[in-house]
Amino acid sequence: MTVEVRDTAHPLAPAESRDVLALAARAEAADGSAPLSEQFRLSVESDDPDVTHLLSYAAGLGLVGYAQSRPGSGDEPTSAELVVSPESRRRGVGSALLARLPGDARVWSHATGPAAGAAAEFARARGLEPVRSLHVMGRSLVDGPPWPPAAVPERYAVRHFEPGRDEAAWVAVNAAAFASHPEQGSLTRRDLEQRMAQPWWDPEGLILLVEVADPDVIAAFHWTKVDPPGGTTGEVYVVGVSPDRQGEGLGKAVTVLGLDHLRGRGLRDVVLYVDEENVAAVHTYTRLGFTDREVHRQFARPAR
Repeated sequence: MTVEVRDTAHPLAPAESRDVLALAARAEAADGSAPLSEQFRLSVESDDPDVTHLLSYAAGLGLVGYAQSRPGSGDEPTSAELVVSPESRRRGVGSALLARLPGDARVWSHATGPAAGAAAEFARARGLEPVRSLHVMGRSLVDGPPWPPAAVPERYAVRHFEPGRDEAAWVAVNAAAFASHPEQGSLTRRDLEQRMAQPWWDPEGLILLVEVADPDVIAAFHWTKVDPPGGTTGEVYVVGVSPDRQGEGLGKAVTVLGLDHLRGRGLRDVVLYVDEENVAAVHTYTRLGFTDREVHRQFARPAR
């Protein structure tokens, strides 16, 4: 078994990218959950700077394992994800990939059900401990407790994202709103444009609260998502409020506007991802009728 490195100087070849995505698809079919999150999957498809890819090959089997690491924003540690082909597990592939990751890397497991237990056992056996949890919450858009009307203060207007007008302003307010978030806060114009190129992109699904006096100033936003585009489930993709507008109830207002938008499209269900440390957001979503459905965990070596 060999492990090959791809990085900015030696990026993934198109055939290698296809092999990685095929490997991830086989693992998802076997486990019932996608092993790579959206940003990591997008980095497989494009030459994102500062991202390192590890590819594990076995004689006669081709690509049997993959890992990716990327620096955190600010002082945050490296974040990583890895996946092993279902037919090559318990053969040292995962251990070999883990050994090549930076020592401070925090490794995500997006597994659910029995696969989540296997991932936790793998981590524990290699000295990794859970350090972070990401909750997947959901609710019906047609049944369950009703949500209140959106209460938008008079100084704000509601409009949709306009490509060619709002990119720079959105990146700036997103960075400010998520300055302490290791993934969301580091999104760049390039990252935004990557998402705008995806099949699920819909500018009407990115709802903005802007100043009435200056409609180019974004105070808060709710980016909704429907993936696959023809599906029946929507997602509260990102809700952000400019730090200087905190305490005005804008987070709840844009969340409700997004729920109204998704229901108006005829969708039946909605999900969201929220860090368990974001207590205020968890409380807001709980009051709006969301309940836990899954928990994804991040593992790391104990701090010395």
